[in-house]
Amino acid sequence: MYISRLKDIVDTYDRFCIHRINGLKAFFVLELMFLFHFIYTVPNPYFYYFYVPLTAFAAELAGNSLEEKSLFLFLTLTSCTIVIFLFDIASEYKTFFVFFVFFVSLFLYYIAVYKLKGFFVAAPLILSLGAYSLIYGDTNTNFYVALNNALETLVAMLIMLLGLYVFPKSYYLIIWRRAFYDVLVNLEQITAKICKEDVKTIHIVSGIIVMERHSKMLSKKMKYYSILKITILSFDLIMAMSYLISFQKTVNIHYVVVLNKYIKLLRDACLKQQPIEIEPHEVAVMEETHELRTLNQIILSWNRLCLDQW
Repeated sequence: MYISRLKDIVDTYDRFCIHRINGLKAFFVLELMFLFHFIYTVPNPYFYYFYVPLTAFAAELAGNSLEEKSLFLFLTLTSCTIVIFLFDIASEYKTFFVFFVFFVSLFLYYIAVYKLKGFFVAAPLILSLGAYSLIYGDTNTNFYVALNNALETLVAMLIMLLGLYVFPKSYYLIIWRRAFYDVLVNLEQITAKICKEDVKTIHIVSGIIVMERHSKMLSKKMKYYSILKITILSFDLIMAMSYLISFQKTVNIHYVVVLNKYIKLLRDACLKQQPIEIEPHEVAVMEETHELRTLNQIILSWNRLCLDQW
């Protein structure tokens, strides 16, 4: 019972499984780093090889695609390496160092505000890691020691980029499917209320944002275009709900009932990861309205996805 209650709490907090998969990804990258360290025995690895790269790994979360995630990780760790190296060397000159830190901070936040919005996550990480490196100032003021430490961080960065590249893309499909289920749950609730003429507005369906973001992270071998088509058509169906709500007193309720019925069936099929069939006598009905035609296309794409994927 305790495990079941804990699972429910976790599912409530992390309903799309994003945080759990991010944690698994961080663990996967850490294992690669441990493996490299085990083989090559990196000297004094704690701060420059482990702590700096793993802390900077948080910047990867700002990316909305695999390319952006790799880019933010690369820029953050490269910037960390440069800033730590310069902080270590410049800290010997106290007065100059104060002005140097000010202008470095100004430059980083200028980049975040005017050039690269996602850098807002990276900027405080870079500065805090640069400041933390001053703890080792007694040894790092030596140019060659600081250079060696910088190389350790760059090696760790390459391992992390490799880890992001080889991390199984099937985990992103889990997130996408959970988001699709969330969209269907919301659509089922909206259409049920329309049948009762009991809805005035449509709230933001956050699942469609998660679907769009993670559909771009999937491998082309995963029926990629079926997934993209389902994502686009789901957004179209959400937008169509606004029309139904605006004209709910004049729309043919029979069509909305059919729409609600097959959204429910598709929701259950998504949970069970299995295809669904449209009843023969309702095939023609599925072509009667824009909403039903859209749902029919989603069902066909879902069935194609199920045949190959699960």
